[in-house]
Amino acid sequence: MSKLFKTLLVSSMLATTLTACATQSFTPADTVSQMAMTDAVSYGEAAARWQLATIDDLSYLPNKIPQSSYNRGWVKGAFYIGLERFAEKTQNQEYLDLLRNESYENGFELGERYWHGDDQIFGTIYAGVIERDSRVPVEQLRPTLEKMDHIIKDRSTVSLEFVEPKPGEAGAEGTCQTRWCWADAIFMAPPAWSAVSNVTGNEKYRRYAIEEIDATIDYLYDDETGLFFRDSRYFERKTKNGGKVMWSRGNGWVYAGLARFIETLPAGHPARPRYEKLFVSMSNALISRQRDDGYWPTSLDDAALFTNPETSGTAFFGFGLAWGINQGLLTDASHVNARDKAWTAMKNAVQPNGMVGWVQQIGKDPQLTVKDSSQLYGVGGFLLMSSEMIDAEKRMK
Repeated sequence: MSKLFKTLLVSSMLATTLTACATQSFTPADTVSQMAMTDAVSYGEAAARWQLATIDDLSYLPNKIPQSSYNRGWVKGAFYIGLERFAEKTQNQEYLDLLRNESYENGFELGERYWHGDDQIFGTIYAGVIERDSRVPVEQLRPTLEKMDHIIKDRSTVSLEFVEPKPGEAGAEGTCQTRWCWADAIFMAPPAWSAVSNVTGNEKYRRYAIEEIDATIDYLYDDETGLFFRDSRYFERKTKNGGKVMWSRGNGWVYAGLARFIETLPAGHPARPRYEKLFVSMSNALISRQRDDGYWPTSLDDAALFTNPETSGTAFFGFGLAWGINQGLLTDASHVNARDKAWTAMKNAVQPNGMVGWVQQIGKDPQLTVKDSSQLYGVGGFLLMSSEMIDAEKRMK
């Protein structure tokens, strides 16, 4: 029996099991409010259950529903990244089974625009499934590996300057997006490539990620603020009050992405120290901009631009702070204070039914938020923070 036939046989047997699990359902949102939300586990559980109960509806979204519905896209992927960590932390097999089921339904394929960093996010989910579940052979990753191999073989060398496509050209927001030329990509892509190296044992994927993330960091980092521009279109732009356009969620993608990338690097890897140094430096730049109520302004260099809370950036910043403290990278009392303020703020944004409110909708720069605005990536960020706060709360008791 050939290796490929064995792989297909195992896949077929597992697919039968998955079909039996496909009808799994989750607590309707209107009963989640009965939970006593007292700690990170219960808050995370409430948010996860609400999102899973509404994941095929999305009628609460004001716009751009197709992006949120795409099963291999970044919006749903960012939620699953948070759900995966929360499931691992709480040993929730129901959620882990869901992630395995989704991986098989996706055929272990990256998004349709596989060359685009946003559509590479599911590589992390697939690698995690393979790493956790001995029933899922590494050969299942073949569709993802084929796309990554193609990217490496025909490696793009375009400039990272963000140039908008001509009218009628489809597929990308900018012509540079065959590379990671925008801040969001640091969360979506590098951890996936490095995680794939971990499960395959092939370092070429991690090498590619390190070379490309280094180029992105060098290009988008702003020495003056210690923060990141979303893309080159914002290098010279100013807010109406004269501040630099430093988008909260854009920097959240970078900050949380750095944490997630660092933890995929093997202990002693020569690249770790420089990313850890950047992470600590960015932490200090962020805590100096945190509001008294625990949220970060939507526009980090112009807090007066929008004064409503914004939770997607705050969730990613809170996750990063909690992760850095748990890893021993952040040791100052100011880091702990900022984390605790952020956690209080995020809990205050969770509505009685479990919905995480005040999330800025899909965009690329600071925009107005409202209390009843949610999105899958906002819940994903909250689950990331909840997961790290589980360990923090254990130490506090």
